[in-house]
Amino acid sequence: MLVNGRPHAWRDGLTLLALLAELEVDPRRVVVMHGAEVHRAGRIPDVPVAPGDVVEIVTMMPGG
Repeated sequence: MLVNGRPHAWRDGLTLLALLAELEVDPRRVVVMHGAEVHRAGRIPDVPVAPGDVVEIVTMMPGG
């Protein structure tokens, strides 16, 4: 699987929220694109990820 364009080890039973926890990413502060699905901060589902999945994690930054 790819996470932010880099290979990442997949393991059986891995979910999107478990992946964020493994990467020490707060799901309340990121937007996640999982395949064609976009999940807003704080609304990221605990869905399984597969070996060929592509995940993009974008950190929300305050300011403009």
